[in-house]
Amino acid sequence: MIGALIGKCLLTVGLFKSNIDADTFFGWTVYDLLPKLPPASVVVMDNAIFHKRQDIQNAITQAGHTLEYLPAYSPDLNSIEHKWAQAKAIRKQKNQNVEQLIKIESFYMT
Repeated sequence: MIGALIGKCLLTVGLFKSNIDADTFFGWTVYDLLPKLPPASVVVMDNAIFHKRQDIQNAITQAGHTLEYLPAYSPDLNSIEHKWAQAKAIRKQKNQNVEQLIKIESFYMT
């Protein structure tokens, strides 16, 4: 699963049946994330190796957005990790699979 937040709401979520690698992340960025971003957005990512791949950086900046990275070892600043924890708790509470959770909850959790 890959997702992007704007504020406390998920802007987009991609579900994949395989491990996420740089090529998958690039495709998701170009075909899912970038078309949905408001103009001149600031994209903040953690320091995963594939987040720093040059073609991914280029795609974001050439689309007119600013790219920033979180400081190393800063999980408390990584809002998406908090959203995933919240989603896991709701999933467990409601005994849902991921597809049901996304469809029913729409991830608009506060």
